[in-house]
Amino acid sequence: MKTFGIISEGPSDQIIIENILVGYFNDMDLPKRIRYLQPLNDATDNDTRKHGGWMNVFEYCQSDYLIEALEQNDYLIIQIDTDRCEEQHYDVSRRKDNGDILAPEELIRKVIEKFESLFAAYHNDKYNLLKNRLLFAICVEEMECWLLPLYHDDKTKSATNNCIHKLNPKINEKFGKFIDKNNKPVSYYDKFSRLFIKKKTIEKVYDHNISLKIFLDGLGKVEMN
Repeated sequence: MKTFGIISEGPSDQIIIENILVGYFNDMDLPKRIRYLQPLNDATDNDTRKHGGWMNVFEYCQSDYLIEALEQNDYLIIQIDTDRCEEQHYDVSRRKDNGDILAPEELIRKVIEKFESLFAAYHNDKYNLLKNRLLFAICVEEMECWLLPLYHDDKTKSATNNCIHKLNPKINEKFGKFIDKNNKPVSYYDKFSRLFIKKKTIEKVYDHNISLKIFLDGLGKVEMN
């Protein structure tokens, strides 16, 4: 059975991806074969794990840990948000050369190209041998946008801005809690994203958020047998 390693900005992102994988592959035993690589799941209480941050994602992908992870897992999922993409060291512009705003698909492509350039620079020929086992979860603008189709039926479900603000009324109504960007308990995000573990939910929300759709399309190349 195939194994997955997740390299992400934070533990809340990891649990959302895990729930999506369970639903997409319709496999409730899959979490046993999912490894949290960045940030590491090495705390006794998941809710206390520190947020990794986008810089840590890039640093991991430039290190020897990436190749070691590919040797120890069948597939690696690399997750990053685009909300900070124009900051130094991320260095991906939201605009075309003529000044027009990039479509989400184009922005995602540019972020993937950023990673590919890092892999070529730091891992060279090893990357060419292993690149088919890399999957990208590029979230426009933040992972919380992937939750919108679970809780909204109107055009809000496809929004890519102010997603936490748009989610909070629905989250509070259902769970009596709010999403706080500076405090993201994993147990909360597990509850918020549990609807993903059903295959029919994945099918229902498939084309309502473009960056989620692109990630799900990428899962289509996974060979589970």
